[in-house]
Amino acid sequence: MKILVVDDSKAMRNIVMRTLRQAGYDGHELVEAANGVEALAAWKAGRPDLVLSDWNMPEMNGIELLRALKSENVAVQFGFITSEGTADLQGMAK
Repeated sequence: MKILVVDDSKAMRNIVMRTLRQAGYDGHELVEAANGVEALAAWKAGRPDLVLSDWNMPEMNGIELLRALKSENVAVQFGFITSEGTADLQGMAK
């Protein structure tokens, strides 16, 4: 399984990847991107099975990334990892 971890913070990407390895995903390929633009390019280059994305990033945020993938009819598992939990952000995810 190929997992794409998207976050503008290198430290957070490292935390997510370390957590995935500790959770038993150490044999899987982990790919990084610093924003949605990089993530979209990484998806096109390698077609990961799962995208774990931060919500708030420069260039292209997580919801814009998800919408870009959907507009290209991409069928990929997608999850958000964020410390933000405002009602506005929660409503956008629906």
